[in-house]
Amino acid sequence: ERLKEITGRDFQRIGLSATVGTPEKVGKLLAGSRGAVKIIRVSASKEYRYWIEWPQPDEEDFDLSAILYTSPEAAARIRTIKDLCDASTSTLIFVNSRQIAEMLALRLSFLDPKIGIHHGSLSKEERVNIEDSFKKGLTKAIVCTSTLELGIDIGTADLVIQYLSPRQVGPFIQRVGRSGHRLGLTSEGVILTAFVDDALESIAVVNRARSEKVEPTRIHEGALDVLAHQLVGLSLDHGSISISKAVEILSRAYPFRRLGEEELRRVAGFLSKLSLIRLEGDSITHTRKARKYYFSNLSMIPDERRYPVVDLTSNRTIGIVGEEFVMLRARIGLHFICRGMVWNIEQISDEGVYVTPVEDPRAALPGWDGEILPIPYELAREVGRLRRKISEKLRRGENEQAVSWLCREFQIDSNAARKIVGEIGEHMEMGAPVPSDNLILVEGFDRYLIVNCCLGELANRTLGYVIDQRLSRDGLIRNWWADGYRILIELPVEVSESNLKHLVEKVLPRGPEEVERDFHARIRERFPFGYYMKFIAERFGAIERGLSLGEEKLLDLYSRFKQTPIYDETIREVLQEKADVETVKKVVSAIRSGKIRVETRISSEKPTPISYHILNKYAEIPEMIAPEQVQADTVERMRNAIMHTNVEFICMECGRKQEPIPIRDLPQKPSCSCGSTLLAVLPGYRGYLVGIVNKRLNGEKLSEDESRLLADLRRTADVIHSYGRRGVIALSVYGIGPQTALRILSKMHYSEDELLRDLLEAKLQYIRTKPYWKT
Repeated sequence: ERLKEITGRDFQRIGLSATVGTPEKVGKLLAGSRGAVKIIRVSASKEYRYWIEWPQPDEEDFDLSAILYTSPEAAARIRTIKDLCDASTSTLIFVNSRQIAEMLALRLSFLDPKIGIHHGSLSKEERVNIEDSFKKGLTKAIVCTSTLELGIDIGTADLVIQYLSPRQVGPFIQRVGRSGHRLGLTSEGVILTAFVDDALESIAVVNRARSEKVEPTRIHEGALDVLAHQLVGLSLDHGSISISKAVEILSRAYPFRRLGEEELRRVAGFLSKLSLIRLEGDSITHTRKARKYYFSNLSMIPDERRYPVVDLTSNRTIGIVGEEFVMLRARIGLHFICRGMVWNIEQISDEGVYVTPVEDPRAALPGWDGEILPIPYELAREVGRLRRKISEKLRRGENEQAVSWLCREFQIDSNAARKIVGEIGEHMEMGAPVPSDNLILVEGFDRYLIVNCCLGELANRTLGYVIDQRLSRDGLIRNWWADGYRILIELPVEVSESNLKHLVEKVLPRGPEEVERDFHARIRERFPFGYYMKFIAERFGAIERGLSLGEEKLLDLYSRFKQTPIYDETIREVLQEKADVETVKKVVSAIRSGKIRVETRISSEKPTPISYHILNKYAEIPEMIAPEQVQADTVERMRNAIMHTNVEFICMECGRKQEPIPIRDLPQKPSCSCGSTLLAVLPGYRGYLVGIVNKRLNGEKLSEDESRLLADLRRTADVIHSYGRRGVIALSVYGIGPQTALRILSKMHYSEDELLRDLLEAKLQYIRTKPYWKT
């Protein structure tokens, strides 16, 4: 609109996009509040093919997990990626964060050095190099974030792999569209999932992608920091401009179509106090500071200090790390991952972080800033609908039909389908209602209240703030957390049948007006958005860009700017990007009208499987209260880890050291070639212990320490002599010594699973109590 004003003529405005949720709204954004819009939908015969897979570890993956320093489940996913890449000429592997990109690229590099990495914290030179290498066929696959989602010419990929749920439909369509990126070619995408919520979410994404149900476009309207910047721009364009003329120009832009003189005058008055403009009556003129401010704030992207990472061996900048990493974690000698490689920090200065390459698969991640896409309301509702449909089939006894339906309708592998059906089935076997698109389950367990509501992350976060405000009045809340499907509330008291009804009445607002009231009261009383206010204050020119502010100074910003447009803009931005008050108000109305039911439940022994996910993520709860399927998976993982462990023995009778052997290959009664079954397990310091045993056998005198170590060895030998292979299994578990092993093994176990469950419980007890032992 400013360009139109300066040139004195209008011009055609054209917007192109493959995925737009609400094209009418985007058209108005481009054309302005008074411009005519014509939307042209081109229905090209583009075919998409999707597949959802949940890789399960096999024997090879347990061995691979030791090489990759990861879990067998993660090793299975990594191996699957490698197999898919080998079957394709060129592959893009999309992930949801830079941290996952680095970790995945590092582990894939152990299997194939021709797999590269691409994300926003790599240097431009590195990104261009990997783009060119992929285009030329020198790099067969790239692990990437949204940086390769659109716009960049990297040639055509045969396949797109999405590692874990893409979380939103629009980005997923864009990503899969990078494969077969020509008319007539099929775009192929595979989603690799890792847990039930992730698998259901992936199904929902694919289902909505097929129906072209893209998330609605959310346009920022009336942004005051943008208004301030444009007002200074107008003063530079015209030298002097009246309030009324500025309103006339700016209100032609769709986001400012409701702009009035009163609001603009308030922002102008604040800019005048900052000496960026002069406001004299109805006239605005720029100051000497205006030009510098204007051109320093062309971008609305938050300005955080970044440090280049420089490879000393080549003197090339390989990446960028944030200020938080440099200030809190970086130190000389630290190993961290960047560009899918491990680097040792040699020097840190204001100019950058200087590194050399090393090998260390257990290195740290730099912890780049950057938020993962939130799960939208529409997608969470779809997940709830899927849960409801599956539960209806299970209620009719159609378990196998439910698995077949998922595989047939949604192109998901049978393992994933069985995991989904298994979790929902176990939830129903506990007599619990299944939370869905039309049912909210409020579950009490121990001192936790879990509100299972499929509302998406923004709405659940908003409801979390409302609940916090409501419970805080009576001191009934310690902490709370939210994801796209649940809100977890930690209480100071245990939830019981007697207080559950009272708590639910406290938690859920009775009407939309209470949502609005309690949300804004929570923000006023305990302003949690100082971090966002900092960037808005920078965009207003009120504080210098790129300053590092601690927690106390961030809190000071609230007091300093509470009565200014900076505060108003912070609240507007929070309501746009971090909260969804309107959805919560609609849900509360639906509860009141009966369209959404609220059910309650007390879980005394263990939480329901669907509630367990958020408890496992945020709360300190024992692993053995996990759902049966999770427990079974845990025991199976433990069994496989033990069976793939190599052990070395020394014979306490003849002193002969045995060759390392996997526990899975041991006979039921291990013995030495001399015939003795008195075999001791050798720990890490093998050579020293072998020497002690031989000294004793040769009749030499042992020191006090040597006698103690020999006694320890003898105790492990007694366990193996008495219990054979089962004794070796027990002693191989972390935290299990001979005394604990004998206590557990002396119990009657009718199966190996029962033994492993007892060993797991003892291991967890050891981990829980070890910090309190006196050294």
